[in-house]
Amino acid sequence: MYRFRWAAFLVVTILAMAGLIYFQQQSELQREKCERLTHRINDLQEAYENTARELTDVHDENRKLSQELDEALGKIETMEQRKNKLESILFNQRQTYQNAVAMRGATMSVLTRSNFTAEQYERAWSKLGAHGLKGTGEALVQAEELYGVNSLVLSAIAYLESDGGKSKLAREKHNLFGLGAGGANPYQNALSFSTKNESIYYTAKMLRRRYLSRGSRACQGDNLTAIGPNYAADPQWAKKVSRSMSSIARTAIPGGP
Repeated sequence: MYRFRWAAFLVVTILAMAGLIYFQQQSELQREKCERLTHRINDLQEAYENTARELTDVHDENRKLSQELDEALGKIETMEQRKNKLESILFNQRQTYQNAVAMRGATMSVLTRSNFTAEQYERAWSKLGAHGLKGTGEALVQAEELYGVNSLVLSAIAYLESDGGKSKLAREKHNLFGLGAGGANPYQNALSFSTKNESIYYTAKMLRRRYLSRGSRACQGDNLTAIGPNYAADPQWAKKVSRSMSSIARTAIPGGP
């Protein structure tokens, strides 16, 4: 009986130790597995963070490139607008110049743009000896912008009516266009202006509203031939202004635009 109990105790002890060893082995395996998983998670976390940083860098670079592209497109659009504007200016200058030198100024629409520059008018005044008109180039250009009246036509009327700025009205009343100079005492009746440039703006506005606006009593057409009968007593006025246009255009742009 004693031997049986001892054998049973020995078996139980051996089994217990075997179980303990197995448990320890399993615990070690679990610990190693947990460590491997932890390392794997850490590696994945590091890879994620690196990828996130790279994506952020790529996003920032793309945003920078997008901004640079927008700026480049804006510059291209601005250059295209400038190109179109320059082409329009050259076209208007060419058309006006060709009409003027071909003596078609009398029938050319006064409401077209010449796009002649202030420097070109000042060159013309110097070459034509129209010293009394010097300094009016900018006003002629601005009058065209403000009222849509062709500045070459306006300059030719001023040149003709003021005798190149030498007339008494031009010198003493800054009246370059003979405005109001009628009746028994033309000089006394003529309008006075504080400056010659004021005379230019006034005349451009008057031509636009009185002679070139549909519905106005004096509007008979949009060219000098139609304006002449109501503007001047001289029946050859439109042709004379046309000749002045030709002279000014030739000297303002030698060789043509």
